[in-house]
Amino acid sequence: MTFTQRVHKALEAIASSRLLTWMTINVIAPLDRRLLKVSNGRLSLTGSSTILLVTTGAKSGATRYSSLPGLYHGEQIILLASKGGAPTHPAWYFNLRKHPDVEVVNKGECRRYRAHTAEGAEREQLWAWLLEQWSGFAAYEKKAAPRILPVVVLTPIPA
Repeated sequence: MTFTQRVHKALEAIASSRLLTWMTINVIAPLDRRLLKVSNGRLSLTGSSTILLVTTGAKSGATRYSSLPGLYHGEQIILLASKGGAPTHPAWYFNLRKHPDVEVVNKGECRRYRAHTAEGAEREQLWAWLLEQWSGFAAYEKKAAPRILPVVVLTPIPA
């Protein structure tokens, strides 16, 4: 393993630590949500792959905003409903299960998508791809066990 690979692995271990996960969910994400809203998805505290997901509340019907790592896979966006490895699914996941038509604000654009949860072979393939993107997702999977982390696929809705 090269020096760069060792450094990358160490940074992933730090990023998936309990403290940083708590800080991300409870401090950074709320600030990031506001920054993404006012900048129309151009600025984020957490990196260039962060998107602003706009859902409809499953119970309330109100508009809800979530800042999440959105990994582009061709035209689709792949999301992992990990909640940092918590034992429960994140609220945004329940929202899009009830109301699968969502909006994504990213880099000054707002696009409509339809969400579905990957199952079977599709999930296995996308899970392997997600781990190639960031191996730290494996730590979330261990922390969340026995909960299976949903892999969500956002497919663009033609205008």
